[in-house]
Amino acid sequence: MIARAPATVVFLTEYRGQPSRLLMLLRRVAAADQAAFGRLYIALAPDVATIVHERIGDDDRAVEVAAATFLEAWQTADLHTAPGTDVAGWITGIAARRAGEQDDPRTRSHPSDQGYSPAVTLDALLDYAKPARRSPFRRG
Repeated sequence: MIARAPATVVFLTEYRGQPSRLLMLLRRVAAADQAAFGRLYIALAPDVATIVHERIGDDDRAVEVAAATFLEAWQTADLHTAPGTDVAGWITGIAARRAGEQDDPRTRSHPSDQGYSPAVTLDALLDYAKPARRSPFRRG
């Protein structure tokens, strides 16, 4: 549903060594650039998935918490665009907090029993971010 492994390796190495590029992506995300959000997701999804799965263990809940992590990043990106922001640290911090909340029913992030699925919302956002394919034979 959310995993996109082959592209992940390319973008993770492309952006991981250059935190300023992650910050540049985050600034574009703050301006509602969904393509930038897709790249940010691809760059950081493996780290987020690892953190969440190690703390929760349950695959279904881990997918929902990882998705909620990225939705929170999408919604609050404009608050974290200052120079020097550790984008990877901020997003993995959201993941760790949300995973920790799963142990306490009072703070559980988007419980699935309420019929809301962050994963479905995230998939829709990422699908919308994909560039439309154009025919190479089309002019203009």
